Amino acid sequence: MLRYRAHVDLSHNNTLNLPCVATHFLDLETAEDVADAFQRFPEMQDNFLFLGEGSNLILPPVLDSYVLHFAYQPPGSVRVLPESETDTASPHEAIVVEVNAGVAWDEFVAFCVAQGWHGLENLSLIPGTVGAAPIQNIGAYGVELADSLRAVQVFDVHEQQYKVLSAAQCQFAYRDSLFKQQPGRYIILSLQFCLSKKPSFTLVYGELAVLKETQNLALAEVRQAVVAARQAKLPDPKTLPNAGSFFKNPIVCAEHAERLRAGFPDLIAYPQANGKFKLAAGWMIEKAGWKGYRNQTVGVHDRQALVLVNHGHGSQHDLLALAHEISQSVMQTFSVALEIEPQVLRS
Repeated sequence: MLRYRAHVDLSHNNTLNLPCVATHFLDLETAEDVADAFQRFPEMQDNFLFLGEGSNLILPPVLDSYVLHFAYQPPGSVRVLPESETDTASPHEAIVVEVNAGVAWDEFVAFCVAQGWHGLENLSLIPGTVGAAPIQNIGAYGVELADSLRAVQVFDVHEQQYKVLSAAQCQFAYRDSLFKQQPGRYIILSLQFCLSKKPSFTLVYGELAVLKETQNLALAEVRQAVVAARQAKLPDPKTLPNAGSFFKNPIVCAEHAERLRAGFPDLIAYPQANGKFKLAAGWMIEKAGWKGYRNQTVGVHDRQALVLVNHGHGSQHDLLALAHEISQSVMQTFSVALEIEPQVLRS
C-alpha cells in the first residue's frame, strides 16, 4: 500500500546523519506500489530519489524531491528458484535465489551463510539494502557483487514498465554499473544470485589470506573473519555516523605507479588485468597526514583514513569542504585525483 507524507526529516535515514528534510516522501510496501506511485504523482518522474538505508548518500539540508522508500523486509523473504526457472548447468552444485530490494544487505548475507550458500560471505557487514548493492557494484576482499549476480528486476521509469536485466545488461565495472551511469531511470526491485552449494572461497586479500591453511574451512568462519576485520577498522554508523569508504581506490597506468613507487617504496598498488594498478586511497590519505584529523563538525576516522565521519553537527557543506581539502592534498603529494564514492545530492 502506498502512503504519502510531506516534509519528512531524513536525518535518521542516512548513515552520515546529515540534516535533511524531504519535501515529499512515499512509503512503499510492494513492487506494484512503484508503478502506482508514478501514476499518482507523474510530476516526480524527473525528480525523485529511491532511498534504502542512505548508506551511500551525502544529503543536502533540503531535498526538494519525491523520496520513495520500501518498508523493511525480513531476510527470510528469499525465494529459491526452481530448476525450471534457472539456467544453471549443475543444479546439484549451484542454487539461484531471489531477494527483495528492501532487505538489509548484511542480513541477506548472513541468511545465505546460514543456508550454506557460498559466494557472498566476503561482502559481509557492508551497510545498505539489497536494492542499493548493484548501483556501485559493492565489493570487498577480492569479491564483487557482479561475480554472482544473475539478474535484476527493475521498474524502468522512462518506459513506465517492469523489466528483468541480465548481469551483462547491468554493465558492471569497478564501483560502477548501468544504474550509476543512468541515475533516475531504473528502480531496483529484486536481485537474483547464483550461489554455490559446494565450498568455494576467495581468500586473496588481507585478513582472509591466513585462512588458506585452515583445514575444513567453514563458511561461517570466513564471514566471522570479514566481520571482525571490518569492525576493527570501520566505525559503526549507529555510534559514529559515516558512509563507509568515502573515496574510490584510484586506478593509474603502470608508468605512474612506478614513478610513485620510486618515491614511496611502501606504495600499495594492486595489478589489474588491463595492466593498470589500483592504488589504496586510504593509504595515500594517511600518508598525506589526514588520518585522525578532526575539526568542529567532521573528520577522518582514526583507524581508517578512507572513512570520513560526522562528529555530531556536520552538514553536507562541512563534509564536502573537508573532502576537497583532502583531495587537493593527495593530488599535491601523489598527482592522483580522488573521486568521491557516495552519491552527492544537491538542494
